[in-house]
Amino acid sequence: MKLGVSYIVFDGIELLEHSIKQIRKHVDYVQVVYQTDSWFGHKIKNEDLIILNSLKVRGLVDELSKFSNFTPLKDSMPNSIAKAKSYEREKRYFGLKSALKKGCTHYLCMDVDEFYIEEQFAAAKSEIEKKDYSLTAVRFINYVKLPTLHRGYDPSRVPFICKVNTSSTMTSQFFVRCDPTRGISSNPKTTHEFDNSIITMHHMETVRKDLKTKYEATTRAIFKRSSASTLINNINNVSHANPELNFNKIIFPALANIKLRPCENIFKIPYDEWKK
Repeated sequence: MKLGVSYIVFDGIELLEHSIKQIRKHVDYVQVVYQTDSWFGHKIKNEDLIILNSLKVRGLVDELSKFSNFTPLKDSMPNSIAKAKSYEREKRYFGLKSALKKGCTHYLCMDVDEFYIEEQFAAAKSEIEKKDYSLTAVRFINYVKLPTLHRGYDPSRVPFICKVNTSSTMTSQFFVRCDPTRGISSNPKTTHEFDNSIITMHHMETVRKDLKTKYEATTRAIFKRSSASTLINNINNVSHANPELNFNKIIFPALANIKLRPCENIFKIPYDEWKK
């Protein structure tokens, strides 16, 4: 197995180093695909570009690739959201094609806020190689504001390491329910969903220095964008003393108040430094 990983980034770049360090020694090729403009025309922060170049200089990233094959959208109406999703899928496909050019036989597409425990990642990769799984998926936990509070397992799955070849592409379909920009087609012989006791993806969903930038750039369809400030305030009010989140039907309209679960900061994310 020659494994390539592409991180798809725009905001949340303060998380990237901590995610890469968990998997770097088990991956042959690490690429970061970034944008200088979001789908909706917001500019990347200069400090984030500095971080990206530093990661490349230090060898944590093998290749920095700017993705610019899109036209920023002028609004966030349903048609524009659908177009943004198609752009996002193309950005992920750009990463897949880059991995194939480097001779990778397997591929994992990651977002900047996704984390794996190193030992679990290594064990799952080894099982994939031994059992020759073509497509794999894992379950994930969503974290809220802090890397020490989460809302449990999401009902969706996320694609994990997949066997790829020159006919592979990114699609809206996968063998499990997942983000429609992240399905991978590769004429699979075998599919496998890992039990969460073997490996879990830890999604730092709203762990950010700047949540406003995240929600300005999101391609999420079920989202009242005019109420983003209310959602951000609700998230910012979360704490260990107040471990409850209400989405107010702004996002995930079927969810009521969520009681959050405390945990350790297992990835040593320096979130306290972000307040300085």
